[in-house]
Amino acid sequence: MKTFLNILKYFISIFLLYLVLKDHGKNFLKIIQLIEYKYLLLIILLSIFQYIISAYRWAYISRFSNLNISFSYSLKFYYISSFLNNILPGGVVGDIYRIYHSSEKKAFFELGKSFQSVFFERLSGQVVLFITFIISLTIYFFINEKYTAFMYLFLLVFFSVVILKILFGKRIKNFISNNIMGKNFYLIFSGPIFWNHIFYSFLVVITYILIYIISALSLNLTIDYFAFFVFSPIILFSMTLPISIGGWGVREGTALLVSFLLGLSASASISVSIIYGLLNLICSIPGLFLIFLSFKKSRV
Repeated sequence: MKTFLNILKYFISIFLLYLVLKDHGKNFLKIIQLIEYKYLLLIILLSIFQYIISAYRWAYISRFSNLNISFSYSLKFYYISSFLNNILPGGVVGDIYRIYHSSEKKAFFELGKSFQSVFFERLSGQVVLFITFIISLTIYFFINEKYTAFMYLFLLVFFSVVILKILFGKRIKNFISNNIMGKNFYLIFSGPIFWNHIFYSFLVVITYILIYIISALSLNLTIDYFAFFVFSPIILFSMTLPISIGGWGVREGTALLVSFLLGLSASASISVSIIYGLLNLICSIPGLFLIFLSFKKSRV
């Protein structure tokens, strides 16, 4: 069954890419030929910084789930995890690999602590990505004097919070009070600890958005910089959906939907998305070498 689902995800990625490129990728090869390679070096440097901060965030959060891992260990497995997530179905295989290998004893209790550290680390990034989107969209509405749209956004967020509190408020309190994971969640997502890892996540999210913007600049495209801060999070969120390989197909489909909002043609928006995906894979290549090194050590 798992094999069938994995094959299905590969098929979905290829099929979605085909649908997008069939009608809107006619100028893709022409646009790709315009790449200025000086921007690619900048993207690689930004990516290294991104991995360093992400690994430090994971090592920091792991301390509060009673799992002490070193920064070098965290960086190694972050690269491996990212590479696996880029080439395997679902986008979570790399995180499962992290969970398993960050627990030396591989005991159930140890794996539970490892799961918490990875889950909370990923959650921190998603929270900041969502906040970045809401703040950027709010500013975008005010700059363009779309006050009615802002009121709809405000009411949507407000009533969503109220409804969630009514439906799940008591359950969340019970979870925090009576569960080890809940207690760790409260510890990590409150007080100074919360603001520390949220700051690291903010740096990571900014690098993601900057890499997307620079991917567009590398193609000599004229862009609305601030619009990218609004709509890049939507594209990044779409990549987390566990229905494709490394976000391929889903990311390009989402880029097509928001292309007119970014002020780009459909072909240009899809080209930026594909360049971003390729660079994301290339920047994770050190993970492949680390996998080989780990395999060689285990054979010795």
